[in-house]
Amino acid sequence: MQIDLTSISLEQWLLILLLAYVLIFLSLGLAKGRKYFKSYSSGTESGEYFFHSVEVTLTLAGLSITSLALFVGLGIGNLNRFSSIILFFSISFVVLALSSIFARFSRRFYTFIADTLADVGLLAIGCGFLVFFVEELSLSYGLILTYGLFITAFILLSCLDLHKYYRYWSLFEVQEGNDKDQNKKKKS
Repeated sequence: MQIDLTSISLEQWLLILLLAYVLIFLSLGLAKGRKYFKSYSSGTESGEYFFHSVEVTLTLAGLSITSLALFVGLGIGNLNRFSSIILFFSISFVVLALSSIFARFSRRFYTFIADTLADVGLLAIGCGFLVFFVEELSLSYGLILTYGLFITAFILLSCLDLHKYYRYWSLFEVQEGNDKDQNKKKKS
């Protein structure tokens, strides 16, 4: 059985990208940061992060639902025309709303999930606009290039951010090991 990769549409590639992003970032982040999340389970941050995160994600969720309503209104006669665009904005709304809910919990584990879901929401918004410009304004190469570059830069910067987390968590594991060694020496 051979899969013809050229028969996969742009929407399907972008959906695969969103799904892969969620699965890879959450699984790698939660696997590598597990010890850190257990040791520092509750955040010592003030409520400032909570309010900022919730405000931002709910504002973006509002943008998603407004865009969703606009595209539904434009395509009221033929919703199939905008179905993939509506799908991306629906995904964006759902993950941004979930992100704001996860941000309410004080545990760092939930904060990491909230940040990852917020990133997925932003990525879904970019994917929705890219699909719109490719399908409806196919001659607007500048807009297509802009959103294509946005998605590419977003993925690259997210990978750098995950790498930063990895380095931090690795330092934490080394420090935790050194602390255990020092405690053993003190007891001896």
